[in-house]
Amino acid sequence: MCAWRNSEARPADPAASAAERRGLGLLLEGAAINQAQIDLSAYRRFRSAILRDSIRLTQPQSEPDLLQVIGQIIREFEVYRTDSETTVDERQKEWRHTTSALMHMLAAHRKIDQKSDLWSKIVTELTSAATGDEISALRMTLQRLFQPGADGVPLTHEEEIEEQDRSVANDNAAGLRGGGAAIEQVRKMLSQSRPGYIGLFRLSCLDVVGERFGPEGIQDCLMAVSAFLIQNLRAEDTVYHWSESSLLAVCDRKVREDILAAELNRVLARNRDFTIRIGERIIMLRIPIELQLFPIERFESADDLESLSKEKIRPDRTLSDRSAVR
Repeated sequence: MCAWRNSEARPADPAASAAERRGLGLLLEGAAINQAQIDLSAYRRFRSAILRDSIRLTQPQSEPDLLQVIGQIIREFEVYRTDSETTVDERQKEWRHTTSALMHMLAAHRKIDQKSDLWSKIVTELTSAATGDEISALRMTLQRLFQPGADGVPLTHEEEIEEQDRSVANDNAAGLRGGGAAIEQVRKMLSQSRPGYIGLFRLSCLDVVGERFGPEGIQDCLMAVSAFLIQNLRAEDTVYHWSESSLLAVCDRKVREDILAAELNRVLARNRDFTIRIGERIIMLRIPIELQLFPIERFESADDLESLSKEKIRPDRTLSDRSAVR
């Protein structure tokens, strides 16, 4: 057996190339997961975009196409970095303005001399404090100055963790528009008598995921599957966040139902392990996806889509991926 010289072209190894592409995709997903979450909605959109790019990397393609994908990935990271820095700067400025206004109101209420040297020093520190030590020192000075009584203890509140699935905003778990936007699209299609289909994608493992990993695991599963669907469905198919355990695709195109069913079945056959972040843990998880397909003409009005979440309508076809959660 002769060794290949450096100047000679080596035969392509499809299996090795696929493994290299998958390894590159995993490296990319890991880098995205560990980016700072400055703004949750922006982070979700960024993660969703990177997940889609990771899927594109695993697909066989020419070197120019691969370089184009890598260039897009670099732009996604750079845009997220600059947007995050802008967000931090804006928040810092707004908090300083808000804190300054509250301080002046409290000082007036407590009849504190706002022309004193101490007050001038506090105002200067408020506008210049940047490090943790400087901010901590300023807080202690304010505490000594105002000396709040028991009735001045600030109230606490729990953060809202469940988004409205029927919203039209882009700030839900999957970084997608909510079901309200899907209803509006179907309403427009019905008014124009346009043919099409509704694909309801249920993530059948989320009860188990929720028990093992909590709400954060569910959020990341929805994000991963939405990226998978967006990358593999056609441009005419719009994916929405429908409920706490499902996504919905509106297929705005004229196609025979059996052909669309076969096409979606092929998409589900490409289902793979996803990289999921839960707190500080990163795991690989196969997420089972079950699909119900509904022709739009079965609905008398767009508002009838609400019945899908209650499972009152039986689909003509049911496709499923029976993979188990590992």
